[in-house]
Amino acid sequence: MAMQAHVARAEHALTLTQRRAYMTLPLEERRKRLAAQAERMVEHYEQETERTEREAWQGGDIVEP
Repeated sequence: MAMQAHVARAEHALTLTQRRAYMTLPLEERRKRLAAQAERMVEHYEQETERTEREAWQGGDIVEP
């Protein structure tokens, strides 16, 4: 059974069958897919408005006397 390539979103959970199909992939293929997902998430979190707002009011590094 070949697993169809698609992007899973938070509001669209994978079925048990899809999860099991993923686990049958070779380790290198799983690592490649996880790395691609991680790259997409970096972009997502860098664009997050809450993050930039939080950084603005926090003011950077904490310096203790």
